[in-house]
Amino acid sequence: MRVYMLITAGLLAALIAGSSSGKQNAKSIRRSENQSRPVNWEKGRQERKLCRDLSKTVISWLSDANDSAAIECERLADSLLGLEEPGVRSYFIAAQVARLRQKSEKAISILEDVISKYPDETAPIGMHVPVKIVGHLWIATIAKQSGDMAKAKNVYETILTMLESPKKIEGLEDKGGLMMICNLYLAETESLHLKRNDLALGRLEAIERIKKPAGQLGAGYDIYKGWAAYQHTKMSKGRVQAAQHLIAHPEMISASLLALTHLDLCGLIGAPLNGLGNDKRINIVAHTLVDQIVQNAISPIDTSLVRLGYGFDQQYKGKLAKAEKYYSALLEEDTFFSPVAGIYLAMVKEAKGNTAEAEATLERLKTKYPGYKSEAAKVEESWKKNTEKLKM
Repeated sequence: MRVYMLITAGLLAALIAGSSSGKQNAKSIRRSENQSRPVNWEKGRQERKLCRDLSKTVISWLSDANDSAAIECERLADSLLGLEEPGVRSYFIAAQVARLRQKSEKAISILEDVISKYPDETAPIGMHVPVKIVGHLWIATIAKQSGDMAKAKNVYETILTMLESPKKIEGLEDKGGLMMICNLYLAETESLHLKRNDLALGRLEAIERIKKPAGQLGAGYDIYKGWAAYQHTKMSKGRVQAAQHLIAHPEMISASLLALTHLDLCGLIGAPLNGLGNDKRINIVAHTLVDQIVQNAISPIDTSLVRLGYGFDQQYKGKLAKAEKYYSALLEEDTFFSPVAGIYLAMVKEAKGNTAEAEATLERLKTKYPGYKSEAAKVEESWKKNTEKLKM
């Protein structure tokens, strides 16, 4: 399966209904592990039990601010990795626990371990992408969020080197989408932290040169290429010019789903921990990571994607007040995804019965982002039709 073939309506349930998709992912991962290593029933039983116990303890720690549970989380994660030949999922879970405990060096060390031992196995995030790619993306995220920009830059360049090689990467049909992600992050680092806009502009131009594939996969490419073009205009001509030139492509309706896929790939949300057990409170893992990203405000890319992805997540779940909070913040950011957030924000306000505020949001959107006038008009037309139906 190609990475961005996941950006479909079917992805919505897989990404948001963490527990059911997690079970399916865990089954496929265990099948993969069983094919590549000898079956050890007792070891597998013990490993699964430790994972379940760890899931329960993480919930207790994060939900109840239980300090003793926090310490127990680390002990269980260490026990998991202390097993003979722990599975790939166990390494990613242990790294996630270390990250939640804000122990960046330990998390990175665990990920480096799993990359060295099982580079070509499928990473446990619900997509068919190998450990050596996902593991490095997670390391870059952790380094960046902890302030080590030099390490993050080096890791993104390492991933690019792997992707640009003519050698086929086992389990990965398409490389272009991942190359665009790495170039976007490198452009952000070089512009914001190294103050080298010349290098950053070169990265963004490299994204434009990546060939777009035919079919559904191209939707993700269009969004990333549009994003790169926006960033290029913003750096070279200024924020106002960039906003004026933003155009509402049809593919942008998939932007929230792309955001969630991107967040999963880069370890910015809850997989694989949020796929353990039946307790829906495990979603607190994702929300804890999301809160950390927003509070750190280190990467505008990550902050925008989190607000768009989790605004959509909360809207889908009917938690409109939280959705409104995410979308409002993103609209104020004035970024590539701000007009999309404005459209969704207007829809949420209308759903809450705040029609005047919804209409005002669309008017503001049309003024600031003239390229989105047609999309705003479509939303207004749908409201008008709904009103007419109710009168019948």
